[in-house]
Amino acid sequence: MNRLEQYLAAVEADLVGPACEPDERLEKARPSDRYLTGILFPEQTEDLSAETSAEEDDDRDETTDDDLGLDIPVAMNAMRRPASLGISFCIRGNRIRLEATAARYVRRWLLAGQVVREDQGRSKECWIREPLSFSRDLELQEGLSQVEAITGLCWWVRVLGLGSNVHQVTVVLQNTHESVGGRVEMEEMSFFQTRFEARAGSGAELLPRHPSRRWLDDDGRASALIYRKMEEWAVGHTCAATWGEDERGRFVAATWLPRQHVPSTSADGHERFARVSTAVTGSSSGAFQAEALASADPERLQALLSVVPRAYREWIQEQRERLGELSLEEETQAQVHLTRADEIAGRIKAGIACLDEDDNARRAFQLAHRAMLIQRRWGSSNPKLALEWRPFQLAFQLLGIPGLVHPAAEDGAPSRERQIMDLLWFPTGGGKTEAYLGLIAFLLLFRRLREGGEPDRGAGVAAIMRYTLRLLTVQQFERASRMVLACEHLRREAHRGGDASLGETPFSIGLWVGGDATPNLIQTARESEYEARKARQLTRCPACQNPGLVWDSRRQGDYIVECRATGCPLSGAPLPVHTIDEVIYQQSPSLLIGTVDKFAQIVRKQQTRQLFSAASIPPELILQDELHLISGPLGTVVGLYEAAIDQICSRDGIPPKVVGSTATIRRAEEQVRGLFNREVSQFPPPAIDWDDSCFAVRDTKAAGRLYVGVSTAGRSPKFSLQAVCAALLQRAAPEEGIFPTDAERDPYWTLLAYFNSMRELGGAHVMMLDDVNDSMTVYARSHGCNTRERIEEPLELTSRVPSSEIPDTLARLEKSLPRQDVSVVLATNMISVGVDIPRLGLMVINGQPKSMAEYIQASSRVGRGNIPGLIVTVYNAGRARDRSHYEAFRTWHQSLYREVEATSVTPFAPRARDKALHAALVALARHLVPGMGNDAELTAERREELEPYAQALYERADACDPYEAEETWEHLVTLLDMWEGRGPLGDYWNDYKPAQSLLVSAEKVAEVRATSGNWNHAALATPNSMREVEPSVRFRLVSGLARTPTGNEDANT
Repeated sequence: MNRLEQYLAAVEADLVGPACEPDERLEKARPSDRYLTGILFPEQTEDLSAETSAEEDDDRDETTDDDLGLDIPVAMNAMRRPASLGISFCIRGNRIRLEATAARYVRRWLLAGQVVREDQGRSKECWIREPLSFSRDLELQEGLSQVEAITGLCWWVRVLGLGSNVHQVTVVLQNTHESVGGRVEMEEMSFFQTRFEARAGSGAELLPRHPSRRWLDDDGRASALIYRKMEEWAVGHTCAATWGEDERGRFVAATWLPRQHVPSTSADGHERFARVSTAVTGSSSGAFQAEALASADPERLQALLSVVPRAYREWIQEQRERLGELSLEEETQAQVHLTRADEIAGRIKAGIACLDEDDNARRAFQLAHRAMLIQRRWGSSNPKLALEWRPFQLAFQLLGIPGLVHPAAEDGAPSRERQIMDLLWFPTGGGKTEAYLGLIAFLLLFRRLREGGEPDRGAGVAAIMRYTLRLLTVQQFERASRMVLACEHLRREAHRGGDASLGETPFSIGLWVGGDATPNLIQTARESEYEARKARQLTRCPACQNPGLVWDSRRQGDYIVECRATGCPLSGAPLPVHTIDEVIYQQSPSLLIGTVDKFAQIVRKQQTRQLFSAASIPPELILQDELHLISGPLGTVVGLYEAAIDQICSRDGIPPKVVGSTATIRRAEEQVRGLFNREVSQFPPPAIDWDDSCFAVRDTKAAGRLYVGVSTAGRSPKFSLQAVCAALLQRAAPEEGIFPTDAERDPYWTLLAYFNSMRELGGAHVMMLDDVNDSMTVYARSHGCNTRERIEEPLELTSRVPSSEIPDTLARLEKSLPRQDVSVVLATNMISVGVDIPRLGLMVINGQPKSMAEYIQASSRVGRGNIPGLIVTVYNAGRARDRSHYEAFRTWHQSLYREVEATSVTPFAPRARDKALHAALVALARHLVPGMGNDAELTAERREELEPYAQALYERADACDPYEAEETWEHLVTLLDMWEGRGPLGDYWNDYKPAQSLLVSAEKVAEVRATSGNWNHAALATPNSMREVEPSVRFRLVSGLARTPTGNEDANT
């Protein structure tokens, strides 16, 4: 038994029992207080515990607007404690054997260390465990039958014939005692540590349960093929189901703490890459070394790069030879997959051909690899540290190159590559960021080289990286800054050597996010130390890791940062890193990184023209990270703004190249069409098995993650959560002896607690400080050891944490024992993407998240290094969805990615058009119609110039949602008529002068409607942020208001 298994066994002993010997004696607690779950109470037992009364008021308010989309929970006072547990399974034949174990506790008394049956005055109450085991061989008969097990327990067996001697069987073990109301009687009539298993009898065999495939879509058929070996053998009722094989054969069982190991994915890819690399270079990694790629002559470069498509083609052929193993239906789907794989291999070869045919592209590619190598070595104690690309990273860069080098086809139309969105689908932690940073580096350098004698024409915003969450944006900004500054280092180095081919303009990066994260104005940063701290998003020099960066706002119209460390390769000139909106508009950074909602400013801020349409060459690459998050209301609004951004970034009808990444998505074709009006090409595409796409394979060396489920059945959710947290935290203490060293203990020392809403998290803060600390003390006493250090103040990673504090918080979490002082981190979905702290290994998830994608992303924050991750999910038995996930725990977890829900974006639906279609139209006018940057009047001449862009919006609607196309055109014509009819206007956007403004904020309209009941101006309500789909209104509570003339006292409430 390894350390993690010992740890989990100890926690299970605390939550289910027995904590000590099979005949243990409990002296300081009653059994139902000592153990959380695994108990069958007498029938009709209400929740009598103290835990409920203290929380009942909170539970009544369990559902708020935060929980839209979740099940409405059953009130605690309407629930009964569980009196039964059961499983359903399939069997061929009619004989089964049932075997069960349980325990009951009888009250006795301690007198002078001796156990006695009666209270003799000075004696103390204790509870003695009596282990039970019983079995029964049954011959199945259709219908419902009852079979006695032992006194107080019986079996209920329901059999349903499915034909061909196959039966669906449901077996339930029930406590037949009736509740008499007394606490002592309830304890003695309850059964603890209940568990049973079923085996096939003579001449019978257990069968897996097969879901129907009749109504599967393309994604469903793909999942059915690649997960065909992941079978469900049973499902639980009240409890969970598990299954396995031992020396006696296969069994299915009822369990209270289900678990499932989820293996890690190796980004090193199939061994065939190493074999082909060895054949070409003499080394298994020779074809993937950045240094070799950066320095190879043209012929050698072609040989090195050819390893990827050659190995992939050989692997595809190997898969084709396996098609005979599949059923006809599976073979048909596999052929579809392998055809897509062939297309990917061909496109990779096309990327290699681009480098062979275009000298500028080849030089940019090699310089990009040199830049990536430099940024890899910066801050390392090893100046010769190698950068070894993973096969998928190199392949993804080669896939993207043709669309950047050849944007147009021979007839002048957009090349097919520009009409495809390459979607990098890879599990979290695989290295997606490095893959697209390499592609961005190529573009930054290629734009300069392509312009020949005028390299500075290629300056300006070349690429845009967009995220949805602020935490992820800030973290990725630091990583992207290293790459951009490595490119700048190469430019300075070339310039000093007399090579001007990369231009005079520095390569630069800008962080373009909301005002809550970074200042909008230089003056604001000058006048407020708080705002100045928000501007300082780099905590250390990317090159030398010097934490003493100097930020200076004294230069007129600028806010600069410098590293003045001796010997730093970036010292001597300001770092081209921009975090203030005003500076970003002035500098037009080479790489613009920001949150999607910030792009709503293209309507409001005329200065945004400097980033897009005013440049000689507009942005050529848009990267949308974590695509699965751009869905629902946010994705719908983003889709409308994207229709404008696509045209703004186009030149001569050639749109930018779009790439994206995700680890969890379904029906990507529909989502990408709605958002970007492009085909989607998933890379790497699936093949025949879920654990082998050639570029991603199952990692047999890594520990992976162990998922465990706990149900709140019979308990309040908060009591269950604190018990689980306390057991996990206390068992990790040095005094428990499970982890002998700091290195072994460190992954499980800090508990990451995930909550589905800020409301739930708020209550957990007090719970951690009070209840969890108290329960740790109780557990420690029962173990006969000291309590670990008290939780003093949990850290938070939520939206209410200022951006300026996030880097320090992450830095604290990265410290290992004995320097680590954080016991608990409370988090929401803010941590679901981008948090990469290898030492974290322990997580509790409070309730099933709203989507399986969110569950996968959140739980992937732990177990990312070489240590096994442990994720314990506490399922609310009062929610139907939570119960479903708990009772089929193993089925869900053995094929997590199969269960990802489809996302939806409907940018041209009527409600979406009402909210933002006019915003897209106004953005096009401000950016693309001459003279309309600051002048909002739509004259007849200007309308004539604007109408082709409106026509393009209609054509996009027709491609994305044909049913809404005609109404979209009618809506556009109405908007143009209204706009032209308003004549001269003072402003595009002025909340204080709506009569003279074309637009006002949606918040302003909501405010006026809330106070006066209507909006009497022609100005159109426009979102200030794509994230705020519904406008919010500020309110102020004023005491002492006079009563209404009628004397109605409710006027002040």
